[in-house]
Amino acid sequence: MSQKATRRIALLLGQDLGYSRRVLSGVLSAAEAKRLPWVYHNAAPDVRILSALERWRPHGIIVHLSDRSLAEALQQLSVPMVSVTRTLDGLGIPSVDVDSVAVGVAAADYFLGLGYRSFAYYGSEQVAFSRDRAKGFRERLQGYPVASMHANFLPHTPFEQDWTRMDRQTERWLKQLPKPVAVLASNDIPARVLSDTCRHAGLRVPDEVAILGVDNDVSECRMSSPALSSLEIPAEAIGREAVSMLLDQMKGVPIPLSSRSLPPLGVIVRSSTDTSSSADPLLQRALSYIESHADRGVTVLDICQYVGQSRRSLERAFREGLHSSIYQRIQKVQVARAKRLLLESSLSIGQVAERAGFTNLRQLNRVFRQFAGESPSSYRSRG
Repeated sequence: MSQKATRRIALLLGQDLGYSRRVLSGVLSAAEAKRLPWVYHNAAPDVRILSALERWRPHGIIVHLSDRSLAEALQQLSVPMVSVTRTLDGLGIPSVDVDSVAVGVAAADYFLGLGYRSFAYYGSEQVAFSRDRAKGFRERLQGYPVASMHANFLPHTPFEQDWTRMDRQTERWLKQLPKPVAVLASNDIPARVLSDTCRHAGLRVPDEVAILGVDNDVSECRMSSPALSSLEIPAEAIGREAVSMLLDQMKGVPIPLSSRSLPPLGVIVRSSTDTSSSADPLLQRALSYIESHADRGVTVLDICQYVGQSRRSLERAFREGLHSSIYQRIQKVQVARAKRLLLESSLSIGQVAERAGFTNLRQLNRVFRQFAGESPSSYRSRG
């Protein structure tokens, strides 16, 4: 295939999900960087576009596949294709997505760091990535109670779904959970449903129910009251990887049918989780200050002065409430920022160190290895 020849690429991503819009941005950035002579047709991943797609005769397809009938019909076209979600099992289509087990683990670590000891998961049993997120969450929280409610939120929810019935079931489930409880939702949409249901039921968020979503869909997070904390995933990097995988297929390079997984980027903290379950106002103020200032090179002394406590007394509060030192908490937040910049920007590693709050590149390398088990450059190359 001549790389100079124009190729028609169908982008069946839709625009309704923040994740899809960010994947699209990654696809276009990769195509521009590689100077690919591609022309696009962007449409929703819906079976109703099949006849038009067949007439257009694409050379390749990048698709957000959550409908098995659509997947089976697209396979009949016999063109190179990559899915940017692992929603359905056993499709026989190459895919790239976030490591959803690692998403569950990261969420559990975040809640443990806030001092919670009661947990719950809210998501679909039908969706592969939701099951994986629940698995990682439960495995990391072995020894703690983890309740579950299965609500079939699909990436593209059917118009006829009965929201009222689901809200009633969710309200009953939330009321019987031991409080305070930390809840991971499979995505931001069900997380917003949880928050709205808590408000209707008279449950305080985050004091009684702390809620964490996944995707960092800013619109969904802002529509919630209070605003949703969310675990961000590398959507742009997924888009870029999808382009590489599609190019290989179009060149005839064999592609494994197993899913390629990228690590999550870390929690974006908003009001739905902005308190410690210990209800210690001292810890709440200190944690909020760390989240807001970690990328500015904040020190332990800065935090002690801000909350008006001696280092000894504040360290004791951190150990008793969070099982962590103040400095460890600062480093954890800085590493999370560095991970996000490594995967979502083209900054040099030295610039990443500066933007994440580290004093120099050597400190970034040392602390990153301590928390992530590998160097920043290795982490970036895997993403």
